[in-house]
Order: sequence, then structure tokens, then C-alpha cells
Amino acid sequence: MKGPLGRFIARFILPRWEHGLALLGLQVASTVVTFPIPLLVRQIIDRVIPQGWVEALVVWGTGLVLLVALQAGLAYVTQYRTVVMQERLLLDVQMALLDHVLRLPHASLQERQVGYLMARIRSDPAVAKDFLFGALSLASDALFLSVGVGLLLYLNWRLALVSLAVLPALALASKRLNARMGELCRDIQEGDARVSQELGEGLNAALTARLFGLRPWIGDRVSAALRFLQRANVRTNTFAAAAGGVLTFITGVGPMLLVVIGGYGVIRGQLTLGTVIAFMTLLSYLYGPTQSMVTTRLNLERAKVAAERVLELLDEEPEEDRGVSLRAPAGRVEVRALSFAYPNGKAALRHVALRVEPGEWVALVGHTGSGKSTLLSLLVRLFPIPEGTIWIDGQDVAQPSLSSLRREVLLVSQDVFLFSGTVLENIRLARAGVTDEEVMAVAQALGADRFIRGLPDGYKTLVGERGAKLSGGQRQLIALARAVLRRPKVLLLDEATSALDSESEARVLQALRTFLQTATVILAAHRLSTVWAADRIVVLKDGRVVQQGGHDELLAAPGEFREVFVEQLVGAKEGR
Repeated sequence: MKGPLGRFIARFILPRWEHGLALLGLQVASTVVTFPIPLLVRQIIDRVIPQGWVEALVVWGTGLVLLVALQAGLAYVTQYRTVVMQERLLLDVQMALLDHVLRLPHASLQERQVGYLMARIRSDPAVAKDFLFGALSLASDALFLSVGVGLLLYLNWRLALVSLAVLPALALASKRLNARMGELCRDIQEGDARVSQELGEGLNAALTARLFGLRPWIGDRVSAALRFLQRANVRTNTFAAAAGGVLTFITGVGPMLLVVIGGYGVIRGQLTLGTVIAFMTLLSYLYGPTQSMVTTRLNLERAKVAAERVLELLDEEPEEDRGVSLRAPAGRVEVRALSFAYPNGKAALRHVALRVEPGEWVALVGHTGSGKSTLLSLLVRLFPIPEGTIWIDGQDVAQPSLSSLRREVLLVSQDVFLFSGTVLENIRLARAGVTDEEVMAVAQALGADRFIRGLPDGYKTLVGERGAKLSGGQRQLIALARAVLRRPKVLLLDEATSALDSESEARVLQALRTFLQTATVILAAHRLSTVWAADRIVVLKDGRVVQQGGHDELLAAPGEFREVFVEQLVGAKEGR
């Protein structure tokens, strides 16, 4: 199948063809069971009651009850199967989107807000899933209407033409009213999105709001979004009430016409009372499918757009996790003529050359924006390498699969993300099979064990969303414990100890030396206490390597490192 919609059907709907066929079969069975009911009512009124056939009345009445019971049972089974299929389809589409988004390039994720991606994953599939069931509903409604109209014509074609005159008016009114309702619902969706965005920003900025006195400003923004949503809701509900009145009037006209015209026919002896009642029953059956077909057509258009949006996101090129497996590395890192610029055009690295031996500790030093974090990001291929190469033990990092590379080269950044589980669960994410004893041993060595045991439930304490119940330093200790348990051959630390005090940092660095004795460590830091732990210092300025060497060597020579050193000393004295 061609086009986004065709590919959506081929990927998510065709594999469920047997379930769709079963649903269609249930709907056909429901049609077969439903239409004999008015015909039986006609026979009872016209033949059984006038003749006084009590036994026949009991038999035919029992048959009616059984048919109604069977109709109700089929309706339940159909609804149950429909809901189960809808939810399974929704789950499959959402999980496909989530899996794909998690494999998108880092740069692509940085360009989007989390709220936007959440909406795409949650909302679009919820609308797109209606495509399959909308198509089935159209087919079953068309079948139902065809059989119903045929029965009306069979009973009395003149009365049928009068009765059916209401259906086109009902269809036209439903189409126009639904179109307007769709526009109003879009306003509600937009308003809901605005409220979610403003509330999210306001809650995330709670501390900033307190410190800068921004609560009234945040309140005004949220209030404006809420008022927009309120107006949209009022407009929609008012219109819905008016639309309901119009449809109620139209659907009420049909039975009234039948009562007048059918009653006249009964008085003249041209119609039986049973036929008129059967007509009224059949006509009431046809109102629902008529409105449903119009609504379903509009929903199908929305589902089509949503399905195209789903495929649009799935069509984005993910990170390629293909390639050879990284051969068990010793930890030698070599950077050759590496240059990199961000999409805004600003050059972050310019012809960087660097060689780090296995087991060596190298500190990257430089002012903010000098390229330290960018270099570390490229070592784990968070961005494509446009110019130059990076080698791990003689292997170009562009060749191994990403999963293979990131098993051996681990980046720990300043901003730590913790999942809303326990402390123990967050540390054990390092790798499969980690025991509680290993976790506690590492935590003790890093100095984290003391604060963890002081928590209400120790290692089983829930850390809250993003680790909100812990301090910045505590979160960093948990992230570092994860890193140690991962046992990488190359460990990259990007300001990973910035929230720790000097004593805690010294203990952490000593623990890293103990547990990762053979690992290569490259750390980016501003604090001199962190830099002093390295075997060698590499100084970056404007994306270039301008100095490298030992601490004493760099301090003795005029240059960028000495300037940074002096700035920190002056800053420390002024901060006293």
C-alpha cells in the first residue's frame, strides 16, 4: 500500500485482519437478530392478539424475549471485543512510537520539547486507532441501513418513502453540526495543551518563582491559559446542547409523521396497526446508524491525519545501531583532527588532536563554551562526527554498534536523571545481575552509604520524580555508583562531582581509582580540586587544544591554564 495511510494500515491493522473479520461477523449477526423483532411485533399485534391466541402469544412473546436477550448478548460481546482490540492496537502503536523516539538521534531530541513528544506518543495513536474501527463501523452501518430500508419498502413502500424523508435531513444536519463540533473540539485540545504547558513550567519553576517573586507572573500565565480553555469549553457545551436539540427535533418528526399518516391509513383500512408500530420500531433503529455514519466519516478523516502523523514520526531516521562489536578495549583513546559545529553554525571544536593511554586520567580544562562537553559527547557518539576521527584501541568509533560502544565507554554528566523508584533500583540499573551486596559495597566506598542509610527506608526509599527527594550531591553519588558498577573501560565525567563538597569529591575520586583501576578516565571540570586528581591536563580554548601537560608544568608556563587557576584563586578569596 502506498502513502502514509496505506503504510499505517499495512503495519498496524492488517496483522489484525482476523480480529477485524470476527468483529464484522458479530455485527452482521447482530443485524440478523435485530430486524426480526419488529416483524414479530407486527404479527403479534395484527394476528395473534385479534384472534385471542393465548398460547401463540406466549410462544411468540418468549421468542421476542429470547431475541432481545440474544441482541443484548451480541452487543456486549461486540463492545468487549472492540474495546480489547482498540486498546491492544493503541498499546502497539504507542510502544512503537516510544521505542522509535528513544532511538532518535540526540540532536533530534534536543530540538523538541518533552511535552510535544508526549502528546505525539499519547494523543495521535489514540485518534489513529479509530481508523480500523471506524471502517468496520461504516461497513456494519451501511449493511444495517440497507437491510432496514429494504424491510421498510417491503412492508409498505409508500409509507417507507414518507418515513425515509427524515433520514437525509438527519444526515445533513449531523454532518454540518459535527464539522462545527470538530472545530470547537480542536480549540479545547489547543487550550488543554496550553494549560498543560503552563502548569508544567510553573511547577518545574516553583523554586525560581519563590526566589524571584514570580508567583503572580506565573499565575497570570496559567490563568490566561485556563480562561482560554474555559471559553472553549463553554462554547463547545453550548453548541452541543443546541445541536442535541436540533437532532432531537429531526428524529422526533419521523415518528410524528408516522403516527399521523399511519393512523390515517389504519382508519381508512389501508394499513394495519402492527405495520405502523413495526415501521416506528424500524425507523428508530435507523436513526443511530445514520448519525453514526456521518460522525464516523468525520472521525475517519481525523484518524487519517493522526495516522499520517504517527508515520511521519516513525519515518524519522533513528540512530543506527549497526556495526561490528567493539573488541574488548584496553582503553586507549585517540582523537584525530576532530572538528564539530552545532546546527546554529557555531563551531564547538576545531581540529582537536588528543591521545589518552589505557588507565590514564586526563582532565579537560577551559572556560564555559571551550568545547569540553562537546568532546565528551562525541566520544560516545551522541552526535555524528562530521570531520576527523575518534579511535578506541585502533577502532574507529564510527564502526562499532552504538550499544557495543556505550557498553565500554560511559558518560556521566552533571545533570543526573533518576527514575521514580527506590535508591537500590536506580543504582542496580548499571547492569543486569548486580547484587545488593555489590551495590552497598560501592555505595560505602563512594561515601553514599551514610546518607542512604539515613533515609526513611534506607536503600528502599523512593527518590521521587527525577530524584526530587534527594539533593544534587546525593543524586550525583547515585549516578557515580551506577557508573562504577557498570565497569566501563573508558569513563567520561562531565562535571559529575560539581555538587559535592571537597571532602566527598576526594573520597569519590579515590573510590574510582580503587574500583576502576585499569579504566581510562577523562573528566571535564572547573574545580581545581577535581583537576588535580588527573595524571595529565588538556586545556581547551574556543574549541582548540591550546595546552597540555602536568599540573606543575602548566602552572609554570604562561597561558590559559594559569589564567583559569588565577581566576579561581581570586574568586575563592573574594567569596570568603
